Amino acid sequence: MSSLPYFHEILTTKSAGIKDWVPSLGIESFLTGEDGKVLGFSTYRMFLYQFCIFLFATIGWGIWWFVAKQKRYRNFLLLPIFIGIYQLTLMLLKLRDSFMNRWELKLCIILGVFLILVLSTLRKYRFNSSKVLLWLLFIGFSILPFFHDIITDRGTGLKPWVPVLGIEEFMTFQNGKIAGFGTYRAFLYFLQIHLFAHLGWLGAFIYYAHHIRKPRFFLLVPVVISLFSVVVIVLDWSEEGFNTPDVKFYTTVALGLLIALNFYFNNKRTYVKQLINENKSA
Repeated sequence: MSSLPYFHEILTTKSAGIKDWVPSLGIESFLTGEDGKVLGFSTYRMFLYQFCIFLFATIGWGIWWFVAKQKRYRNFLLLPIFIGIYQLTLMLLKLRDSFMNRWELKLCIILGVFLILVLSTLRKYRFNSSKVLLWLLFIGFSILPFFHDIITDRGTGLKPWVPVLGIEEFMTFQNGKIAGFGTYRAFLYFLQIHLFAHLGWLGAFIYYAHHIRKPRFFLLVPVVISLFSVVVIVLDWSEEGFNTPDVKFYTTVALGLLIALNFYFNNKRTYVKQLINENKSA
């Protein structure tokens, strides 16, 4: 699961498509239309990249929702889960160029679902400012996957109503690229979907750390991997040697093994202490 953010790098190359060792199952051919695009994407690699990162993000938010059974904000986690599933559906049904992918429609749907959740929540719990702030945060998280559509236009950059804060100029390097991306819009999009994924896994980890202590360490793997992806984008490290799929895969495995060993020895130590205490009391 933690390999989903870079799964496309494991299976494909930037120029030659699927790697030689990957068995040909006919999936790419099945998904490729008459226009040569894979469900509307320019390449199979790009389709895998975006599909896998949204799947990774949706799973993270879903785990947070599943474990937060005693929290009053639990139902509001359905907002980012919904937008993740919505984006996956748009990809699979080749609807990214349709009205269904308009940011106005997605924002209206999110606000509509939010209003329903607020009304249902207020029947059970009292209204206060901290709850409102938390609810608004979940709206902000849910907007991340399409926030670039709200403030930028294709080919023209920032929309006229957006204040110029100098962020685009600050992130632009001497080669004219913005943190390795051709446009500010592309930079925002990929940064935001990785941040969207990271926040979901981070929330699940924090909840586990506070309520269910022992299993929380296993959630560190997707948390670290998703944070690494965000840092790579911001610092333009995509071409660095440590950003290769091999390094990331070995890091994922090593981190998982270390956490598993730590979990095992901590459990063993606790079990031994329990036996000693039982023998003393006997």
